[in-house]
Amino acid sequence: KPGIDNAHQTVFISHGDCEDEANALADIIKAEIPGIAGVLVTYVGPVIGSHSGPGTLAIFFLGDHR
Repeated sequence: KPGIDNAHQTVFISHGDCEDEANALADIIKAEIPGIAGVLVTYVGPVIGSHSGPGTLAIFFLGDHR
């Protein structure tokens, strides 16, 4: 089945003041997706953060379908 090659897949995790949880999620993703190019953990921006609040975890990645 065609899809996104894990060697070219970077997963982005944004968090709202819950860095430990975001890093734990990053560790899970790295363990579950063999050969992934990388996982980047960063804070949500102020605009999104003002709407979502503390404790927010968001994951961004490429997919081959919706």
